[in-house]
Amino acid sequence: MEKKRGTKSGCRIMASGAALLAGFVLLGTPLGAADSIAIASVERAARTGSPVLAAARERARSVLVAAEAAGLRGDPELGLWVRNILPEVTHSADRPVGVEVEIIQPVRWPGKRGALEAIAAAATHAALYDVTVVELQLVGDLRKAFAELYAADREQRTLADAHELLELLRATANARYGVTEGEALTVLEAELAQDEHDQEIDLVFSRFQAARAQVAGLAGVTPESLPLRVAELPEPVFTVREGPMPFDSQAPTVQAAALRLATAQRRLEAGRLELKPDFRAGGGVAWPEGANPELVFRFGMELPFLRHRRLGPEVAAMEASVAAAQADIAAAEFAGRAEATRLGAERDRLERSIARLAGAIVPRSSVALDAARVGFLNDEVLF
Repeated sequence: MEKKRGTKSGCRIMASGAALLAGFVLLGTPLGAADSIAIASVERAARTGSPVLAAARERARSVLVAAEAAGLRGDPELGLWVRNILPEVTHSADRPVGVEVEIIQPVRWPGKRGALEAIAAAATHAALYDVTVVELQLVGDLRKAFAELYAADREQRTLADAHELLELLRATANARYGVTEGEALTVLEAELAQDEHDQEIDLVFSRFQAARAQVAGLAGVTPESLPLRVAELPEPVFTVREGPMPFDSQAPTVQAAALRLATAQRRLEAGRLELKPDFRAGGGVAWPEGANPELVFRFGMELPFLRHRRLGPEVAAMEASVAAAQADIAAAEFAGRAEATRLGAERDRLERSIARLAGAIVPRSSVALDAARVGFLNDEVLF
């Protein structure tokens, strides 16, 4: 018979898992009223109201609930036997009629219950970590969408400032050359420049609205609940200043793949144990007719004639799942290293671009704009 196993470790896993899920839910606070969209507030809202994160938590909760029944013994059976019930038919009148009542308990092969508990523990760890991975991905997507929103907002502000200048130039051109037939092309070019500028403003505003809607969708709120102003971006902090970003073998995607591998391995171990036969043990009381009650003990074992043919393909499928999970770990590591290299190159490019803009392009553009303004006021032809 199988030794009795305690489930204290399993209970601790379930309790800690439930506490983690509760902590995930209480981690965020709803997005309150504000005059501008700030990344910190939308992240808090996403941790509370994102349907993607809520779905991940519910999937983890379903695994936790299912794990509570892992490794439990099967229910006993109540058996009633009546022996020699029709002696006239069987020509056994010389033998007494007997009644037997017994209770039969299914008993698994040693180690099967422990294997099921190990599967439940591994699946619980993987499900809880999946919530963490989903949250990290959600925050990453939210920050990327917020950066696009910030860029569109700042571009709108720059275009608005330029719009005022173009409006001034068009009005001045109309005032100076509107009545002169020879200078009609100058006025037309000024008006065309303003129309093209208005077209660009519309395009940028469309991008702004799309990014605002994406931020709202990730945060789990309606776009109308977000203000039209955007707060400043937080200052980025990099672990290295140049070259590829460092890659940790304990990265979330690799860890998630490793936990899935552990679950697949536990399932394979349990599948191999399922090839072993189970037992049935029972006992009861028999009352032969005209005799004193007798104690009865019963022990049986399955005859696994077809078990290997029936469960062998399932075990082979589990072995393939383990191999696939091992390949997933390698793929996650390669993808992580490639992404770290790409992010490092993108960071270096952006830092060079920022330095170029701050040191050359913006100052020269400002000087050129001032020179054009002075030239126009001095009655020079600009168009």
